[in-house]
Amino acid sequence: MANRRLMTLVWIFTEKFGLIFLSMITFVVYAHLLTPTELGIGTLIVAVVEMVGILFSSMLEDPLVRLQRVEDKHISSVFWFAVLVSLLSIALISLAVVLYTPSTALRWMTAVASVKILFTLMARVYVAQMRRSGNFKLLASRTLLGKVAGGVGGVAVAMLGFGPWAVVAQALIMDGVSTLVLMRSERRRIPFLIDRQVLGELLRAGLPVCVNVMSSQTLQRGVNLILGLTAGAHAVGMFNLAMRIIDLPRSAIYNGLMSYALPVFARRSAEPARLIGVIGDSTAISGFVLTPLFFGIALTAEDIILLIFGAKWADAIPLLQVLACTAALGNLALYATTALVAVNRTHLTLKAEVATTLLALALVYLLGATYGGMAAALALLLRMLLITPLQVRGLHAAIGYDWRSFFQSSYRSLFASLLMVVVVMWTSRQTSLSGYAHLAGDIAIGALTYALAYSLLHPRWPQEFKLVFTAR
Repeated sequence: MANRRLMTLVWIFTEKFGLIFLSMITFVVYAHLLTPTELGIGTLIVAVVEMVGILFSSMLEDPLVRLQRVEDKHISSVFWFAVLVSLLSIALISLAVVLYTPSTALRWMTAVASVKILFTLMARVYVAQMRRSGNFKLLASRTLLGKVAGGVGGVAVAMLGFGPWAVVAQALIMDGVSTLVLMRSERRRIPFLIDRQVLGELLRAGLPVCVNVMSSQTLQRGVNLILGLTAGAHAVGMFNLAMRIIDLPRSAIYNGLMSYALPVFARRSAEPARLIGVIGDSTAISGFVLTPLFFGIALTAEDIILLIFGAKWADAIPLLQVLACTAALGNLALYATTALVAVNRTHLTLKAEVATTLLALALVYLLGATYGGMAAALALLLRMLLITPLQVRGLHAAIGYDWRSFFQSSYRSLFASLLMVVVVMWTSRQTSLSGYAHLAGDIAIGALTYALAYSLLHPRWPQEFKLVFTAR
């Protein structure tokens, strides 16, 4: 059993870290071939399309994963509902952009990008089945193949001088290839049958999950949209570069963790004490890696931007620092939403998620014209500071997860990371290194400081972390 868990995680993170590597390559190429405005336009178009896809993906996939027994009527109902919704969404988006802008190029880019919705939603039943069976090897393979194909296609389009079409092409090709790989791996005939009762039950179960996910995703995509309206495509490009540097590791690692955590938490949903222990252990392990990672990105933001992306992106440096600190703080209650999904109590944080999202978007709208991308970065930081205690309160109401459990699982990584920040900031000023040598020196000193500090606080961490995969 322990070996199976480890192999599951290996395949999950093979996929996710492979995505980081491939995404970083393509994004560096885009940063050199595209202007901030071109990147901003492509980002805005894909953001609109992805919001629709995410809306229905979260509503359909997680309820299927949680079902005790999946029958053919569940598969057919979800699949054909997804197809019908996709086609309707493509038509509505294409019509809306015709009414919104006279630009023929923007109309065509948006219409073509909207086909991504069809690929995204058609894949939900296959992804849910793979997650239920633990076939993360196939999930990893299809995502990596899609990413390679999308990256090659996007870079080719950028090199041919088509600007924002590169971002659209990458997103569309990646989802298309990923979906085709899944469909070829499980060749099954899905009858055209929609059981309204079954579909209604799944949609009702998925609605609270959808609202929570959409709150988070609307925040990410909505910030880009509102920033584009108030500050222009250039500001979106700067903000998106900083956000992508954070999202590449965060999305890859977080999505991998959540794919594994939901079925694990769900199996323990009837045992609150045991579930609290698993959440605490998972938070401690995740924080051990992720908290210093994001604080480290904040410390080295200037070197990362100037050395890798170039001086034309210098305005993104302070944005990256704020967003990295926000991501570091997000590790404190990383598994809150997943745990609430597992025990079917997502409604406990629903109002808080929506309210804090609307507050953040309102701040971007009010301050975007004056402060540009920094308004968006600070709005996300404020939301993180507000939502974290509300998530802990929701967990306490659902399963008894209290503040003591919260601090016990995260104080070591947070304290060690803060000590790392102080040491790196001091030593960085004392050295005469520059360029990549300065970046490497900061990383080495930071890693050493963190490792020593954490080991002093928790000498037995290797043994205890290993127990997570064997004892529980």
